[in-house]
Amino acid sequence: MKACDVCGTLNFKENNYCIHCGNKLILEHVCPHCGQYNPDVAIHCVKCGKQINPIKIDDFDILFSEYNQNLLLNAEISDEEYNRLLSKIFARAKYSNIYGSTAKEKILNLASIFTQCKPKSRGIERGYIFLGNCIYYDDRLDDSVQISTLIHELAHYLLFDIIEQLLCDVFKVKPSTTLQTFVWYFLTLPEFKIMNEYCAHTVEGRFIPYGYQNYGSFNSLIAQPDFDKSSLNDMVVFGNTFANELIVYLEKYIDVDLREEIKLQYKKDLKTPSYDSLNIETNDCLALSVKNSVLLKILWDVLKLASNDDVREELEEIKEGIELN
Repeated sequence: MKACDVCGTLNFKENNYCIHCGNKLILEHVCPHCGQYNPDVAIHCVKCGKQINPIKIDDFDILFSEYNQNLLLNAEISDEEYNRLLSKIFARAKYSNIYGSTAKEKILNLASIFTQCKPKSRGIERGYIFLGNCIYYDDRLDDSVQISTLIHELAHYLLFDIIEQLLCDVFKVKPSTTLQTFVWYFLTLPEFKIMNEYCAHTVEGRFIPYGYQNYGSFNSLIAQPDFDKSSLNDMVVFGNTFANELIVYLEKYIDVDLREEIKLQYKKDLKTPSYDSLNIETNDCLALSVKNSVLLKILWDVLKLASNDDVREELEEIKEGIELN
């Protein structure tokens, strides 16, 4: 089977066009040098011996090579290229119907288009994203809380996906567990975890009724005694910039009618607004070109950090978790 690069639908290998959206499918494992078709596992052409592109980075030594470090150091992305990247990520929803008899079912269906969504019934967390490839939500909660949780975790997933796809474009490779491990490591570093949480809370807050916004996990992070408050404003603005990008696309699917259904669900669940978190919201954001330039520089800094031997054990543990999931 091969996935359509537009809508994500799985097609038989012999198909030339996607059975769902009609997109012309790109042949995989065809040598760009001699045209020879190769087995799925082939990295080098069975006929001419040259490397087949695109390939996966399946080893940390390759990821941290001087060649890849230089690629990232010198990388640039135009606004047009970045917008195409976002359009590609959201194309899957474009070719799917958002169905359901309740607002919660529709939001769950939307999130499931992008990644797996599984219910959980243990622990204090309302939900979480597991190593970048699965959303867990607590189905014991009221539907209104499940809705906000699913939107929050979907924002986490989409931010992970954006950074992964950006790195794939820079390195000219396909996604891999090695690259996903690096993205997860990056997004869980203390200051970038704050950026990540602020982004997710802001996206969530856009689609739930006024007064129910909750920046709880963000507040918990910045309350840690070892938190470096000097970077707080930068991370808030950075997170808000990502949130604005995600909101523009999600508003196409969580439209006015669905937002009205979400409001009604909050009324049915007799939730009481607090308004406290509205003070945390900001309109400050970076220009797209500035944000992307800063992001690429930060990713290069983190790549250098992650290449240190004392980080390798942590990376291997993350990678093992991704591969087992």
